[in-house]
Amino acid sequence: MSGQITVLHVDDDPDFAEMTAEFLTREDDRIEVVTAASAREGLTAFEAEPVDCVVSDYDMPEMDGVAFLRRLRERSETLPFVLFTGKGSEEVASRAFSAGATDYLQKTDGTDQYAILANRVRKYVERTRARRERDRRLEAIETASEGISILDADGRFVYVNEAYADIYGYDLEEMVGEHWDLIYSTDGAKAARDEVLPIVEETGEWEGETIGVRADGTTFVEDHTISRTADGGFVCTVVDVTDRKRRAEEYDRYRTLIEALDDPVYVIDAEGRFQYVNRAFVDLVGYEYEEILGATPDLIKNEPAVERAEDELGGLLSDDGPNSRTFGVKIHPRDGDPVLCEDHMGVLPYEGERFRGSVGVLRDVTRETRIRRERLLLEAGIDALEDVFFIFDEDGEISWWNDRVSEVTGYTDADIDGMSPTEFIAEEHRPRLREGLREMFETGNTALRADYLTQDGTQVPYEFKATQLTDADGDTIGFAGVGRDVTEQLEHEERLERKNERLEEFANIVSHDLRNPLNVAKGWLNLALRERGDDEPGGGDEHLTKAADALDRMEQMIAELLALAKEGDPALELRPVRLETLVDACWDRMETGGASVHVADQLAIHVDEERVQRLFENLFQNAIDHGGPGVTIRVGAVDADGDGDGEADGEAGFYVEDDGPGIPADERERVFDDGYTTRDEGVGFGLSMVQRIAEAHGWNVRVAERRAGGARFEITGVDTGGDWATGR
Repeated sequence: MSGQITVLHVDDDPDFAEMTAEFLTREDDRIEVVTAASAREGLTAFEAEPVDCVVSDYDMPEMDGVAFLRRLRERSETLPFVLFTGKGSEEVASRAFSAGATDYLQKTDGTDQYAILANRVRKYVERTRARRERDRRLEAIETASEGISILDADGRFVYVNEAYADIYGYDLEEMVGEHWDLIYSTDGAKAARDEVLPIVEETGEWEGETIGVRADGTTFVEDHTISRTADGGFVCTVVDVTDRKRRAEEYDRYRTLIEALDDPVYVIDAEGRFQYVNRAFVDLVGYEYEEILGATPDLIKNEPAVERAEDELGGLLSDDGPNSRTFGVKIHPRDGDPVLCEDHMGVLPYEGERFRGSVGVLRDVTRETRIRRERLLLEAGIDALEDVFFIFDEDGEISWWNDRVSEVTGYTDADIDGMSPTEFIAEEHRPRLREGLREMFETGNTALRADYLTQDGTQVPYEFKATQLTDADGDTIGFAGVGRDVTEQLEHEERLERKNERLEEFANIVSHDLRNPLNVAKGWLNLALRERGDDEPGGGDEHLTKAADALDRMEQMIAELLALAKEGDPALELRPVRLETLVDACWDRMETGGASVHVADQLAIHVDEERVQRLFENLFQNAIDHGGPGVTIRVGAVDADGDGDGEADGEAGFYVEDDGPGIPADERERVFDDGYTTRDEGVGFGLSMVQRIAEAHGWNVRVAERRAGGARFEITGVDTGGDWATGR
């Protein structure tokens, strides 16, 4: 919307009125606010100067906002009126709307209300101006001396003016709703369909002479113009050519109708300059009428586009050329990106042998082009899928498929066209597929697993999903199916099943074979303590104290292992702990021999302390077992990018590395598997437990390369927030 907007704001609080005016003008510099401190002042201001919209408070002295509205409605029935009040209630709103208020907005404490108010003022003023413009145009049409009618896309009259009805000798009511066949003979109607309508479809308009038929059966020669509207209908003007004096007026009326069209229309004279453009054309190119009229098309086209239009016009003017041509053109507006249009060009009627110029209707096809481009991109993306994708109709015949279908099955595109998806499925699985298709017809979707049968007879396990495709009316237009090779997934499931079996076996070992000797050891220790006559664990003896602690730790570890194996991860109790504290506590509880550990970085991490000590124990023990008694272990922080250069572009955490023999590259994928071990003793669950504890914290653990040799384990995704010094 363009042009100044004058708003009359009536409020008995001058400070609030001043603030509202300031906010409205800041929201839109086209808005000018006139204020009044009472309803009576508002009526005086309304009479003094034109107003586009009124914004009024409700609770005011002498006359409230609703009474003020009623007085305004005596003067104007269409003026936008917004009741903007802090006294909000359903009763007030109901009274306001009953009196003819356009909107009701309650005052709030924030400033967002002014943006809302400005937006609504713009919207209501724009709508009112558009309605007034439409009414003026309809009034102009109604008072026109020539006959004017509007028809829908089916060719039925939706509007005729008095002059149009009079020309054909009907009442208005008799014509509205009837087909245009009403005013033509059988031959005349056929000629209009075969000769006139195709030209209108191509160029957007037609002008010429036809033979009209009046209600009494008499005929007359009529000067007839037809224009295509944006919604597919038609605007027609008819003049009885027995009265030639009306020809000049008819041109002006026809121009009014063209101005009402949503499609841009132009007329170029014989000198190649714009002679006429409608409002839609002006809106498209962004130039004013004065800049366009008299200018050449290179104002809005580049040189190749101008040459293309001249070539098309040359074809129209040739003896054997068509009556109109349609071609693509890029329009370059004053501001913004180029707009791709279709240009429907025709030639103006000759005056004798004199060429008068050309006429055209532009149609913006940017959106259609974008849709076509997006469809091509979508098809290219579907062709790039590793999954098979196909579309089949209600008869079960494949009508579209991606390249993967041919690659998987070995059939050519010619073979696949018209095949049924059932033909790709192994014989023993086809009943399952048919059952899935019945489910899809009932629910709209289905999913099943079946073996894909290739042309050479190979069967590959696939998981299929299909869904029903419907149009905008909800009617079924086909079905889409997608299939994924699940060979690796099935192998993974089999490995997982074997892993669970080993886990269950491990739980039994822990529950029976380990607990029994543990209980025996604890029994002998207790007996030794009783013989010493000391009830304290270890009886004050340092060695016995360590033995008692070790047995208690073993019992706790067995309980945790069983919980992990049978019931999943127990709840974590997270708190910040210094990395050095965790390492020292773990190292003190282990038999480390000549091994040594060094903490390279100061770091605080949020952990379940007891569980993470188990993680370190297993990593340290792994280093000692494989690196020997003199192994050196190093613990430090992993940079957020994982490469130690200090640039954080990934997940942070910590590492544990040693200078032992390291882990062969081909073994790194398996070290975390339950039961994996390269030693004769042990059950191979140490590193598996490391992974479980890490996953319970939401971390990632991996075997990394160590440039100097040895093994390196990196745990990332760790919460390292906070000051390291706050850790215990």
